[in-house]
Amino acid sequence: MKRVLCSLLLCLLITGLSVNAQTGTDSILTTKGAVTLITSGAPITTFQIGDGKNADYDYRIVDGNMVFLRPITAAPHPTNLIVREGENIHYMIIAYRDKADLSRLKYTLSGKPKTTGAYTTPEATPQAPRAGRGERSGDEQLMNLPEETGNLISVDTVTVGKIAEDFGKDHKVNHQYEVKVEGVSLGYAQAMTLSNMNYFSFRIRNKGKAPFEILKASLIHKEKKDTALLHTMPILYRKGPAIIAPREEASEVYVVPSKQFKKEDEIIIVLQTSEGKQQVVLYLPVTVLPKYMLAKQ
Repeated sequence: MKRVLCSLLLCLLITGLSVNAQTGTDSILTTKGAVTLITSGAPITTFQIGDGKNADYDYRIVDGNMVFLRPITAAPHPTNLIVREGENIHYMIIAYRDKADLSRLKYTLSGKPKTTGAYTTPEATPQAPRAGRGERSGDEQLMNLPEETGNLISVDTVTVGKIAEDFGKDHKVNHQYEVKVEGVSLGYAQAMTLSNMNYFSFRIRNKGKAPFEILKASLIHKEKKDTALLHTMPILYRKGPAIIAPREEASEVYVVPSKQFKKEDEIIIVLQTSEGKQQVVLYLPVTVLPKYMLAKQ
């Protein structure tokens, strides 16, 4: 009797989810042979299915604020979904239907956020950069970054801040790994691993006549074994000015969870600036990093 009641309650729950799917964001429908599209106005920084180890569904974050969700098993079970985009956190249920109209596979979590000009460092996928000096044309896989998953480590911002400040001082740029875009040059200075965190130091020179404002920065790990497999490295801490005045230069230090790289991998840093201006993108072979940051093969 208890089993019958539980089954009945589950059916009612799933039925309720299908009714509310299009009127709110309480539930998300999936179906065989189609992709469910989820969009948001702000960059998505968390997208967790179940407890994070769910094997019934697969997803891909595109352009930072679009998600393609699809079932990968024959009969996936309903489960929870947690999405964080901007300052909003959504808790929903994913449900599977054998047949579902395509119009019911599109969801919008929120509208476009207001532009404040404030500097942020979300772990969001950067827009695909336009080709220019120091950039690679046709590198469209930057638009398809899967989100780096896992629990972020706790950061002592006081200690890390002091280390980052010292780390960014008095180190010359390796001009072999430098890119120049519209009067702004971005060059690699140094890197290190300390207390389960990787520190990356870059030097920015603004030779233009207008201030250079960094609206968003992204650090990306590109694996050689699969060039379509790119990982955004969550920025735990950042040290450096958000605006660099004309004819000035500054160091930018980014702290991310530590990881080791294979010798043929690359690190990509993307700086997004004012609207209408070209992104600054630097490709860095991991062979320039300290050898202890490379995995033994």
